[in-house]
Amino acid sequence: MRNDEICWAILPKVSRSFSFCIRMLPKPLDEQMMVSYLIYRVLDTIEDSQAPVRTKKKLFSQFVALLSAREPDAAKIAQCTASLCAQLDYTYEKDLLENLDAVLGTYYSQPSSARRPILKWGCVMAEGMYKFQRKPIETFKDQDEYSYHVAGVIGHLFTDLLFHNGIVGKRLRRRLSRYASNFGLALQKVNILRDIAADVISKRHYWPRRLMARYNLTYESICLRENREAAMKVLRAQIANARRYLRDAMKYIKLLPSNALRVRKFCLIPLFMAIESYVKCANSSEVFDSGKKVKISRLQVGEIIAKTELWCSSNDRLSSWFLQSMVRANSAALPAPG
Repeated sequence: MRNDEICWAILPKVSRSFSFCIRMLPKPLDEQMMVSYLIYRVLDTIEDSQAPVRTKKKLFSQFVALLSAREPDAAKIAQCTASLCAQLDYTYEKDLLENLDAVLGTYYSQPSSARRPILKWGCVMAEGMYKFQRKPIETFKDQDEYSYHVAGVIGHLFTDLLFHNGIVGKRLRRRLSRYASNFGLALQKVNILRDIAADVISKRHYWPRRLMARYNLTYESICLRENREAAMKVLRAQIANARRYLRDAMKYIKLLPSNALRVRKFCLIPLFMAIESYVKCANSSEVFDSGKKVKISRLQVGEIIAKTELWCSSNDRLSSWFLQSMVRANSAALPAPG
C-alpha cells in the first residue's frame, strides 16, 4: 500500500467522526487535513500517556524534530517509532505509532507551503501540551489557554490551509482568523464537559480547580453521588462558559464562502454534533456517572448530516438551526424549580 493509503486506513481507527468529515473536503485539502490530524494525534498520545513528564518532553522534541527536517530521515523515523512504542501506553493508537513512516512520508509529499502551517501549529500544540503537564488548570483562563493549544490551533491550521489552497483570499483569511481559535475551542469545551467522569478516572484534570473548590469539591469528590447537587452547580458554570465559543464557531462557518460546500460541511457536522452533546450535558447529572458517556444517538447524527446537506449554503437557515439548538440548551441548563 502507498503511504497515503495506509494513512487513510489508520484515520477511522483513531477517530470515526473526523474521518467521515475529512473525506468530505476537496482535494488536496482532504489529504492535508488527514495527515495533520494523524500528526497531532501522535502529540495527543504523548500528552495522554502515563509516561514521566521528562520522557514526554523528550518524545515531543524527538517527534517535532522529524517534522522540522528538510526531508524524511528513515533511520531517525525508525528510532522515534521505537521510542514511542516502547515508552507510551496506548490502545487504538497502536497502528498510528507503528506506521509513523507512512504518516511522515505522506506529510513530506505535501508542498512545503502546506507543511509550514502544519509544522507551525504542531509546534504550538506540543509546547502547550508540555506546559500543562506541569501546570494545573486552576481557572477558566487556564482552561482556555489549554484548549487553545490542543484545539484552537487546529482552527488556525485549517484557515491557513484554506488560504494555501485558494479557497479563501487574504482579506477573508484575516476575518476568519478572528474566530478560528474559538471554533476549535468550542469542540474542545464540549469534550471537556461530557468526559469529566472518564477523565477523573484517567487522572486527566481539565475542569478549573478553583471553581470546584468554591463548592468544596475536588477531582476526587466531584463524581461522588452524595456531592451531586454541588457538582451540578459546577456543571452549569461550565455550560455557561462554553456558550460563547459555540457562537463564535457559528460565526466562523458563516464567513466561509457559500459555494465552498464541502468545506462548510466539514465544519458544520462536528459543530452541530458538539451542540447536541452540549444540549445533553446541560443540567444532566449523568456526566458524573462512571462508566457512562454522554453520546448523541445515530438518529441525531443522521439528522445533522441531512440538515447540513440541505442548508449548508444558507446562512439564514444555519442561523435559525443554531438558535433553535441553543434555546434547547439554555432551557435544559436552567435549575429545576423548587
